[in-house]
Amino acid sequence: MRWNIEPTLFSWPPFELRYYGLLFALGLFLCAFHGPRYFRAFGLPPEHASRLTLWVPVGMLIGAHYIHLIFYEPAGLSDLRLGWNAEEGHMVLGRFWNLGSGLASHGGALGCLVALIAFWWRRGKPLGIGFHRYGDALMLSSVWVYPFVRLGNFMNSEIVGRPTDVPWGVIFERHYSTPRHPVQLYEAALYFVEIAVAVWLVKHRAGKLREGAIMYGMLALHFSFRFVCEFFKESQAIDQGWSLNMGHLLSAPIVIGCAYLVLATQRFSLIAPLTEAEVAHNDEAMRRAAEREAEKTSSPEAGAAEAMTEPVAGPALQAATTEEARPSKKAKKRGGRRS
Repeated sequence: MRWNIEPTLFSWPPFELRYYGLLFALGLFLCAFHGPRYFRAFGLPPEHASRLTLWVPVGMLIGAHYIHLIFYEPAGLSDLRLGWNAEEGHMVLGRFWNLGSGLASHGGALGCLVALIAFWWRRGKPLGIGFHRYGDALMLSSVWVYPFVRLGNFMNSEIVGRPTDVPWGVIFERHYSTPRHPVQLYEAALYFVEIAVAVWLVKHRAGKLREGAIMYGMLALHFSFRFVCEFFKESQAIDQGWSLNMGHLLSAPIVIGCAYLVLATQRFSLIAPLTEAEVAHNDEAMRRAAEREAEKTSSPEAGAAEAMTEPVAGPALQAATTEEARPSKKAKKRGGRRS
């Protein structure tokens, strides 16, 4: 199969629409579409999923770019060019500033984690919700982005595989003249499997496992897939005599660490049955979530307060606050005389 499609779908200088950007946007849309439902299934405020659709992509983009520079293109860290090229009529961005070029998925995961921690600290912690409950819901929501990124890479003829003679080898004519593994499609297919796993977990296990077990289990699964696919990618070995790529070295610690957490520890175990205390904890978290939903439905003021992540006052305190805010009869009379 020969592949030489133009990456740009539509161009109107200085604007252009590329297949990669369109597919990336589709993945983000699906993530934002499913996110509120997934968050509700885990007993989280669904509006927090909508807000994270801004926090997480920003963190992902920043983390993915700078981790790429650190591990794959360290010279780019010193390329600080920034200005306007008057002769050619375009902006000049050095590698340090060009966030849209050079992205590493490991850095993207790190950036998402930092963004989630910041969001939870500001929005979730004041409500008494654990960080790992957010991590579980966000992890299952974010898998909708992964396959579309790899499909975008395929449209760009980038992140190609090693030379091969298999019948389904692809000649990426923009860069090579020999058949290569379409490793982007391999990864995309495995990431669609992740989506199937996520859908099943939301339907059958949301709120029924230890907080954090799904987050670390899905991370182990994702980077296991990534580790396997690295064997088919164009060699990025640190040493020419070594068969492992940089992607192997970055994926292996994540797989080992997360697998240890879900298989060998009680705190995040996917295997050990939940204790009565853990079941009670999950039931209490879901009960509190139901109360928050009921308060938002019955009282617009309470819903607005929760949207701003201020603790919702109890009935007695709310009544006292209302009584204090209500003007007295004398005040009304004085106000009437002044007017």
